[in-house]
Amino acid sequence: MGISVNGPSGIDTQYIIEQLVALEQNKVTKIENEQKAYQLKIDAFSKLKSLLTDLRTNALALSEKKSFDLFSSSSSDEDIVTISGGTGSVDASYDLRVFQLASAEKMISADGLIEDQNASLTSLGVGEGIISIDGVEITVGNNDSLQDLRMKINNATDSSGNKVGVSASVVRVSDDNYRLVLTSKNTGSDGVEYKDISGSLLQDLGIITSADGEKGNISQELTSSGDIISEFGSFAESKVVQVNGTDNNGESVTKTFVVKSGSTEDDFLKEVEAAYHNMVDAQFDGGGNLVITDKVTGSSQLALDSLKIGSTDFTFNTSRIGVEGEGVLSAGKDAYFSVEGIFMNSDTNTASGFMTGVTFDFNAVSTQKDVRVSLKRDVDGIRNKFQELINSFNAIVRFAKDSTKIKDPTDEKSTAGVLSGDSTVNYLVSSIRSFFQQNSDLFEGTYTNFTMLGLKTDTKTGEYSLDSEMFDKALNTNLDEVMNLFTKFGTSDNSNIVFGRSTSETKEGKYILEEVDDDHLRIKLEGTSEWFISDARRGDIITFSDGLVKGLSLTAPNGSIGDGNTATFTFSKGLGTVLDEEIQKLTNSSEGMITLRQESWQRNIQSTDDRILRMNERVEKYRDRLIKQFSNMEVVMNQMQTQTLSMLNSLGMYQ
Repeated sequence: MGISVNGPSGIDTQYIIEQLVALEQNKVTKIENEQKAYQLKIDAFSKLKSLLTDLRTNALALSEKKSFDLFSSSSSDEDIVTISGGTGSVDASYDLRVFQLASAEKMISADGLIEDQNASLTSLGVGEGIISIDGVEITVGNNDSLQDLRMKINNATDSSGNKVGVSASVVRVSDDNYRLVLTSKNTGSDGVEYKDISGSLLQDLGIITSADGEKGNISQELTSSGDIISEFGSFAESKVVQVNGTDNNGESVTKTFVVKSGSTEDDFLKEVEAAYHNMVDAQFDGGGNLVITDKVTGSSQLALDSLKIGSTDFTFNTSRIGVEGEGVLSAGKDAYFSVEGIFMNSDTNTASGFMTGVTFDFNAVSTQKDVRVSLKRDVDGIRNKFQELINSFNAIVRFAKDSTKIKDPTDEKSTAGVLSGDSTVNYLVSSIRSFFQQNSDLFEGTYTNFTMLGLKTDTKTGEYSLDSEMFDKALNTNLDEVMNLFTKFGTSDNSNIVFGRSTSETKEGKYILEEVDDDHLRIKLEGTSEWFISDARRGDIITFSDGLVKGLSLTAPNGSIGDGNTATFTFSKGLGTVLDEEIQKLTNSSEGMITLRQESWQRNIQSTDDRILRMNERVEKYRDRLIKQFSNMEVVMNQMQTQTLSMLNSLGMYQ
């Protein structure tokens, strides 16, 4: 708004008012610029928080022993078996054979029993009641149909909310013939436990043959036609024994072994079992006959075509035929395999625990040839994890350098960083750097700091780099020492004491442990005099809730140290855990330094919002006042001009 310049004064009042108002508005603009600066700081700290989160993520990727369980694997035939490594694995190669794959048990209801899948089971002669599947009880009511039973089984859960380990489905054989199929979700010869708790529903359906869950599976059995045990007594040293037959799956079995000096009947039986890949039990009956029983229940092709001891031949009869029970569609089976000629079996086709840290995955049977599988630690993969951690730290260093940059007064193009003059970021970088530079004196060894692993500092930029050759050498020669620098772990000179857990409040160090009584231990940091008493024992678990060891939990059975004795316990958090804990503190959403700084700036913004609002109101009032004042001036001057003209007219000066 303004007053016309054509007024009596001839003054450009609009221009004057706008200039005067602009002077006041500059005060508002200054505060708005302050507000923008606060927002830029908030945004910068959001970026810093993101960078710290990246650093924490990469630190956690190296914080546990399993973080180093990276292996490259190979198999001479991946269609048969593959290998993978885990905690405790070492570079190694193994020869395997797979004699049988694990499979899941399948049960089926009787043929022709259920004419209508939606009719009540009781109307079809199947009683109601309570059934149990692997200990989970299911109540079947008077009006429940086969489909209702299927849904109840599929929806059943145990006390922990886990679904029962069976999948139920209904098969339509014909318009008036429906059958219930129960498939175990897990492989293995144990199958699923079925019981009739009340009533006889599962028995009526033909799933089981007794309330306790008998399924009617029979294992094939072979019996020799003659007394072998008496023949064994005359075995001469170096006598040759030849076995020829087929295993459960019809695969050819051939084995020759030589009687050794001092061989016993048990040695002979073990050799026979080994001929069948330990998939059978061999024993002598009361008449001295050799009895071979299939460990795999159900239909079987187990046979022993000939057993020749020296020049004597023995024939075998199938004394018991292996069959599945009436309600068994297919019996569950274990996987049978050998590693370096040692026979093993597993209830799954993913077999672990047989070799430390090693898992075998079986895909097909190979009875006649070895499959060579190998593991080699993936040094490149582990080094890349450390490099990613270094990269994320370097990103923070670059951010700190750019954001805290001070304007060069001699350079017109120079600009200050968003956080120029703020020492917080540089302090934070220095703090994190100190964790990389710490020296671990808890464990004696070749590698006690990251410099020894090849970590180097660029003196100009402050950024880190990694000497790959040094890191790879350390990893290949002293893996445990390298892991000690990165990972959290506790160890004791007493094998009965095992580290359980810790918290951020648990301090690293070497501790002395003593027994106080049956329910308590006490602990102190080596070289100090202050003891901390544990909470009351819970079984074998000892927990500390005070002092330097707050949050420490150990497995330490009663009497594991002994009266008058001591044990040492050494606890290290490692770089991964230390960075994780520190960054959690910095980025905590309620008490973290970054959050507190951002909240402080946000309060400043809110405060300036109020100031800007009040100042804008004052500016507008000032504008209105100026307009009014200049308007009044023009009115007065107009009145004066009118009066002057009137006076002059009266005097006749304009006649």
